Amino acid sequence: MPLLGTETEYGILAPGRPELHPSVVSAAVVDSYPGPGTRARLDDDHSIPLEDSHNRFLGNGARLYVDHAHPEYSTPEVTSPRGALLADLAGDAIVAEGARAATEALGTPVLLFKNNTDGKGASYGYHENHLISRAVAWEAIVEGFLPFVVTRLVFTGAGRVGLGQASTQPGFQLSQRADFFEAITGLETTIRRPLINTRDEPHADRSRWRRLHVIAGDANRSHTSTWLKLGTASAVLAAIEAGALKPVRLADPLGAVQAVSRDLGCTARLELTDGRRLTAVQVQRDYHAQVQAAGVGDAEVLGAWSATLDRLESGPLACGELDWVAKLNLLQSFRRRDGLDWDHPRLAQLDLTWAELSDRSPYAALVRAGRMPELVSSSEVERAMVEPSSDTRAYVRGRLAGERAASVGAVDWTWVLLGSGRRRVRLDDPFGGTAVDVGEAGGLDGYVNARL
Repeated sequence: MPLLGTETEYGILAPGRPELHPSVVSAAVVDSYPGPGTRARLDDDHSIPLEDSHNRFLGNGARLYVDHAHPEYSTPEVTSPRGALLADLAGDAIVAEGARAATEALGTPVLLFKNNTDGKGASYGYHENHLISRAVAWEAIVEGFLPFVVTRLVFTGAGRVGLGQASTQPGFQLSQRADFFEAITGLETTIRRPLINTRDEPHADRSRWRRLHVIAGDANRSHTSTWLKLGTASAVLAAIEAGALKPVRLADPLGAVQAVSRDLGCTARLELTDGRRLTAVQVQRDYHAQVQAAGVGDAEVLGAWSATLDRLESGPLACGELDWVAKLNLLQSFRRRDGLDWDHPRLAQLDLTWAELSDRSPYAALVRAGRMPELVSSSEVERAMVEPSSDTRAYVRGRLAGERAASVGAVDWTWVLLGSGRRRVRLDDPFGGTAVDVGEAGGLDGYVNARL
């Protein structure tokens, strides 16, 4: 069974009070969110930095906190691509509600953006987390996942106005993040960003599990792009885990990620180490075929993956359900109508407002017009804001953080401390602490007492 989740750092702005540091505004978002949850206090004397002091675990099992002067949301652990999409969207709704409350607390509008760059050289992350067996060799993960993550931009890119980290060249590209990768592998997330991150913090039994921390991905507004991004990655990793994947090898992965991002027709051919030259779509077809042959992955995702590749090959601009395509179509309509070049500031402004978590966003307007399909309902998202997933340890963590906040001393992904006696409830097993486990223990108290 897969286990996955996401982490999103949101762009933030309080235009009416430019003297407020982004850390202060971000802290107001975290602190003002009115939903159920508890502080994740990490020490006894509270002598911790500002960014750590604004750190909450919520009633849905997720974590809301300040990181690098951004509000950041880590979803609870889930076991399906659809569940991951729902958890991701719940995060958007939670921080948007926090921003509305922070607007009242600060007396000035607080704006949030689900994007990855300010267009002036700064980038902030959107990260995926996938739990995989420790038995899988690290080299097999890098070799198998690298070409996939480089070429998946054709359906996962969020679209971006500007080329280069600081948008020094006019133009449009598929990905917000492509220009910010400078290494193949590495531990960093803010400098010399690698395509494959080597962080090894499983938040589980280290002898059994590894958590692959994927930083080479865009923050999407499109339900379809998010769902495909998470579902296909989970399927590819399952094939690697099963030893059923024979990957292609890119001759220049760093060069390829920029080439794919700047190829609006999805026809550029990437050089492989065996001398062949394939398009990103063709590489993705190879991955799809091998995953399907291995019998792993979500069947609905695999079908949509194949159909999307067919349509991208026929003509990408018809794939209006994908972020980069929908954004490009919108921007091109403005360019044709008003005779705008790619370096016109109005286009950069439209790119920014696309990511804004508000009804003013062009993305929100396309949703209302029925042009951006929603794969889950608003009522489902509302439930996911307050209810933890039932088939992972997030169920116990969320119920304790939400229902027993007054008795919770501290929380982390793998444990909860209760009461003044610091009774520790261990949650080492990601697939334990489910609704079924709690029911079999006679309820939450029974489960907690058995774990102390």
